Parts: sequence; C-alpha cells; structure tokens
Amino acid sequence: MTVIMPSRHFRSFGLVAALAVAAGSAFIHCSAPEEEDEELTEDAITGVNNALGLGLRYDDKTGRVQASLKTPLKDGEKLFIRVRRGKITLTSQKELACEDLTQARPLSGVGDRELTGNVVYQGPKVDKSIFDLVHLYDDPNWATGDVAAQIKADIKKYGPDPIVEACILKGDKVRAKLQTNLAYAWDQGTKAEATNAKMQSTLGIRAGDAGLGGDGGEDEPGVENGNNNPQGNGRAINETNVSSQIEYGELCVQELGEIPFFKKRGQGKYDTFDCRNLVGMDGDTVTGAIDGVEGAGIPVTVDGVAQTKCSPGRELGLNSESYGCMDKADHGMYLATGQTQPGPMVVTAKNDKGTHWLLLCRKVADDGSGMMNTTVFNDMAMIGTNPKTGRTCFFQNSIGSGRDGKHVPHPADVEKSTTVWSTSVQSYCSGQCHGADAFVHSRWIDGAKRSNGKPIVPKQGEHPDFLISDLSAPYSIIAGDKLGFSIPKQLVSDEAGPCINCHRVASNSIGSFARWSTGTGEDYFRNITDFGKKFEESHWMPPRLDGLTEANWATSKYGKALEHLQKCSTNAADPECIWADVPRGEFNNPAVR
Repeated sequence: MTVIMPSRHFRSFGLVAALAVAAGSAFIHCSAPEEEDEELTEDAITGVNNALGLGLRYDDKTGRVQASLKTPLKDGEKLFIRVRRGKITLTSQKELACEDLTQARPLSGVGDRELTGNVVYQGPKVDKSIFDLVHLYDDPNWATGDVAAQIKADIKKYGPDPIVEACILKGDKVRAKLQTNLAYAWDQGTKAEATNAKMQSTLGIRAGDAGLGGDGGEDEPGVENGNNNPQGNGRAINETNVSSQIEYGELCVQELGEIPFFKKRGQGKYDTFDCRNLVGMDGDTVTGAIDGVEGAGIPVTVDGVAQTKCSPGRELGLNSESYGCMDKADHGMYLATGQTQPGPMVVTAKNDKGTHWLLLCRKVADDGSGMMNTTVFNDMAMIGTNPKTGRTCFFQNSIGSGRDGKHVPHPADVEKSTTVWSTSVQSYCSGQCHGADAFVHSRWIDGAKRSNGKPIVPKQGEHPDFLISDLSAPYSIIAGDKLGFSIPKQLVSDEAGPCINCHRVASNSIGSFARWSTGTGEDYFRNITDFGKKFEESHWMPPRLDGLTEANWATSKYGKALEHLQKCSTNAADPECIWADVPRGEFNNPAVR
C-alpha cells in the first residue's frame, strides 16, 4: 500500500522518522522572500527530466492519475492534468498546447508529502474506455488482421494510445509539461507504491498515521475505485507486474543486454533506427551505419525472377494494411498463408552478452516512393533471444498506427517508444508462431541473406550460436506469465525422430508449419506458383533432400515422421505421442521462480 504523508501531518511521524526523511531530501522550507522564477529553456520545461520534477503516475487502487513534484506548487502556479485518447508522435509532447489543458479545473490543495519527500497531487479518474486501450493490441487476431472493422476505424479516427499529459502554468508562462502513455504511468505508480512501502517499513510508520489529503480535481466518468486493476501487488517492477512496453524494454535490456540498433544518448534516451536504410537517426538527421548491424530485403520471386512491384491492379497505397499484393509468388509468408509482397526488411545484430536481436518490418505501404523504397510498415516486430540462456523478449508495433519505419524507437525510450511500439506489454504471436523457439524459418524469410550468404535470421546448424539437434536447449519468455504465455510441450516420440533430430517441435504449432514446409496445405499453396510447388522448392524440410523424390517421399523416414506429427497435431492425447517440457533454464527473476 502506498502511504502518502500530508505536510500538515508531518509532526505525526515522530522525531526519528522526521530526521530520517529530512536527511534524505530538502523537506523543511523556512519562510523567505520568494525568488524570481528562473527562465527555463524548452528542454528544461518538457519531458520526464523537466526542471520541476513533474512526473505522472496511475494509482491502481483509486483509478486516478497522480502528479508528483519535487516541491509544492509556488504561488500563482497551476497544475492541469488531462487523460485522453490519441496518438503519441515524435513531436506531440513538444507540441502539447498547455492552454488546451486549462479547460479542465486545475488541481487544488497543497499536495501530499510522500516519505520520499515528493509532493503528490491527486488527479482525475481514468474512464474505463481509456483504460481499456492499454490492452488494445493484446488480441491475437491482430496477427492476421481479423479484427472488427469498427476497432480499426476508431484507431484511425481517434488514435490507439491512452494518453496522460500535464502542464504547470504561472499566468501564461509554461513552467513544465509532460506527456506519456497510461501504461507507463501505471508502472510509475507501481514503483512509487513499492518505494513508499519500503520506506514505511524501514521507518516503522503505521499506515494509519496519516492519509491522503487534498482535492482530487474534477472526476472523469468511469470505473469505480480499484475495479480497473488486475494486479496492484505493491512490488517494484518485475516480470509479473510490468504494464508498459517502456518498462518491459528496460527489463529485457537488463537481462539480455542492449539492443544494438539504437545508439544510447542517456538514461531512457536513444537515437531511432531506419529499418529501410539500416542507419541510426537523430530526428531526420542520419547518424550513420551501426557496427554489427546487418540486414536485407526479403525477396519475392515469380518463376525465379525477383519482383519489385505488386501484381497489376493489386498495388498497395499508403493506407493499405495487407500482407500480400502478388497474384502468386514462388514462396510466401506463413503468417499470411502464402501471400507476400515486395519490400519487407529484416535486420539482425548480436550484442556483447551474446543476445541476438532481430527486427522485422513488413506489411509494406507505398508512400509514393515505391514498394522497395517506402519506409511505411504496418507490421513491425522485434525479438531478442540469448541462445545460452534461452531467455527471450518480444515487441510488437501498434498495427496500423505505429508504422514509421524511418524512425523506429528503442522500446525503452521514455519519450519515443509509444510512437511505434504497442502501449502495453504484449506479443500476440509469441504463442502460436514462436512456441518452440524464438525464430521461425521459411523459404520466404530465409531468402534474406547476410554478406556471407547465410540467412539473416539465425538458423540452427548454420549459425555457430544455434546448435542443431539440441532439444536440451532452454527457452523461456521474459514476462511470459504476464503475457499469458506458457511454453508448450515438445514432441519427443521416437517416430518423430527424423524431424526432432534437427529441431524442436512444439505441440501448438505442428499442423500448419509441418504441412507448409513439406508441400501440403492448400490454404498456403494456392498462393504459390507452379515453380514454388516443384518438389525441391515445396519440400524445404529436411534441409537436404538427399535422394528424396516426390515418388518416394511418403514411404521415406521423413514422410512417416510427418504422418506421426500430423496425428499428434490432431490428437495430442494419442498414446503414441510422447511429450516433454521444454527446459526453461536459469534466469534472474525471483518473483517467477
């Protein structure tokens, strides 16, 4: 429980507590003539590091937004908070018009002293319709686009982000302004609760010694206090209670190491990355190529000939959200059951902790420069996995709105992250598509090659860090429980041996992948050319055919193994189907051990 001590109750702390708090912060203010307000630059006024220490948090017990300050508001200063739906952009915080916030009643009262010394003001309640936007992209149907048309229309019209913003004004002068997403404010509330609880325990202060004070400002209609919070466990941010993609990004970096695509500028500040041209970006200024980063376009071919344009009459404009624009192609995406388009990009890099990061930019929308040059991608996803520990992170963009592939932000960038990445911790594809291992391969994506001719996506048996025939390799997803993801069991039956001798086979992804990689499955192959249906093209598993032909495939050990896989996919309880847990390995999160 967060304990906030009103300044008027300060004496109730007792002498020891008062001395302890005073030692940790500038807590006592003597009467003195108020100094002239110093002139602040735009940078000093704006963002999480503003000079007044203005911060925003969401209190899950009351359902309210709170504002915290290093010191109380001065005479003449007014604090305004607004909660709304919209879209956070690279410039929206800087362009925030504080005069628009004055339509709300300013927060009143003297504020409440926390044990940390911060002064907290109670803001408006959060309407349920706004709070629900935190989980807008949790729906797995975003993977295929099978989402209600009204939801997509509302995103285009109103934006996908639950935005919390605040300004401090003195007359018409802006003293501080801040904009963030509600999920990040929620994480800040969780942190504050944990910090205050720890200090309360250390100082021996009872919860009843003081309570919340001050006027909470104008309520917004919505849920009753506390009803919109599924957790609120009062601990510091960890895998079980992280809410925002920003804090999730920090957790992933702590365990997996930094993401090499982004040059770090400071705590929570990074350059962006151009997914098309593979360079760092500072605003619209190119900062140059990044050591160790390698990427390539994913080719689309028709009868073996590379294509750079959509099929006639199927061109994709700026507002298109389709995965495919080819009548037929030699190889297609598994996600889109064989459909494809020119122009997707895939990028990789390995950091000093041995973690491999992969950024995939697809669902290309032509901005007028052509499919091979556009930097608009409606589907961007990023994976980081350490092959030694198996620990893995997934990030997904806000489909249809976070699509600026020229300025892809670091997920943990406190100001830029939400411009592309989904507001909340989620990965709708981690379960079905990535149940066995972090990386999924196909003829389509493995067409993107490194300078040494190997696939951009690290492949077992072809990349030295990813060993073939190692079913003992660990695999687990950071915050997997929070994502609602449990690692499925792997098939270990002797009959599956010819397949699992090379790689893991997960229970929830056998059916489609097994068919599509061995020449069957009409939903996939109806979009494939006759060239792609040739035996040596359609049967790309096993990697070497070694005497296998269309005539002897069914009776071969691989054909029989495939038959067993299909049987176990249809009926996992068949006594001939033997399953085992995937090793989770060791990791550093006591909360989920």
